[in-house]
Amino acid sequence: MEPVVGIGPVSRCTVDAALTVARRTRTPLMLIPSRRQVDAAEFGGGYLGWTTQEFADHVTEHDPDGLLLLCRDHGGPWMHTAEADITEPAEALDSCVRSFAADLDAGFGLLHIDTSEGRPGTGPVPAQTAAARLVELYARCHAEARARGADVAYEIGFEPQDVSTNDPDEFKAALRLVLEGIEAAGAPRPRYVVAQTGTKVAELRNVGRFHEPRARDETLRQVSTLAATCHQEGVRLKAHNCDYLTTEETALLLRAGVDAFNVAPEYGVAETRALLRVLDELALHRAKEDFLRLAYESGKWRKWMLDPTTATDVERAVIAGHYVFRTEEGLRIREEAAGALAARGRPPLEAVLRDAVAERIESALRAVERAGGQAADRVDGQPVERTPEGTR
Repeated sequence: MEPVVGIGPVSRCTVDAALTVARRTRTPLMLIPSRRQVDAAEFGGGYLGWTTQEFADHVTEHDPDGLLLLCRDHGGPWMHTAEADITEPAEALDSCVRSFAADLDAGFGLLHIDTSEGRPGTGPVPAQTAAARLVELYARCHAEARARGADVAYEIGFEPQDVSTNDPDEFKAALRLVLEGIEAAGAPRPRYVVAQTGTKVAELRNVGRFHEPRARDETLRQVSTLAATCHQEGVRLKAHNCDYLTTEETALLLRAGVDAFNVAPEYGVAETRALLRVLDELALHRAKEDFLRLAYESGKWRKWMLDPTTATDVERAVIAGHYVFRTEEGLRIREEAAGALAARGRPPLEAVLRDAVAERIESALRAVERAGGQAADRVDGQPVERTPEGTR
């Protein structure tokens, strides 16, 4: 069974929650770290405090049945802060190829090549530039994989997430052009293509067009057309930014033809809120104030804000909470809460937080079940017939 749900490991707790859910439900899942979350030692790792190899070792050790597929999310140039001072595109491409090589060495099974970003402060790159860089990176990653004898699949994306959907005709032409370039390079077709599906995260909600009831039917028609284009090309449609959707909303996307979807910041918010609840229950008021201040002062909420915004300072801190879990002060606050729980004979803090995140992951799995397993019932982007004996 192909995994359908991609889980952004916004914290170590989220990784352990994914492991727990996969074992409990016997369901394959994708773990999809961005470069800012986990990267090679050369780049200083990521905010989880793990290098690529350390992350892979942790998952492998706790996943003896191999239910979790290790995937790189947004693995393109300028996707790690260590590349912020690089000005030349060729140097940025060389840098991210070394990151991809570390993924391959660690046993990743899916690489998302995303060339939508330019160097910091310049915004998204033009579509033609993104497409050309994607084809070059794809060919170079394929060469690295072949040199290692690695069995790896690919996901491609060449534009930043937007609130609306792609124009079907423009998407079809752009996809055809990129696939022709990949074929000309002698590389296999990607497993997934990321399209705009009307899903977009901002602040503590989904602000994509799909989430607007009046626009939903039209958005779903567009998504269905995009999915058909992907399936005609023998690739699968991946939706990003599916956080904060209801179970039924996510199921609607799957029924429309989406083959897999990603969720990330929602899990960090779930863990942050669970931690704040614990601090309230234990009357650790100073620790709660310290955590909210730490998260707010990190400024990590800025990239998620609407303009204009009505978000409070507390809401901004909740948005940024998972970025500071592994800081010295963040760890101190967690240790204080863990000690207070233990003194009262309560379950361990990490178990409480893990269960809060696991519930949200299970909600995503319920959406797959509600959709009737349609996303899982496609092979190479094409529907397959189910019989009592299995798939044919």
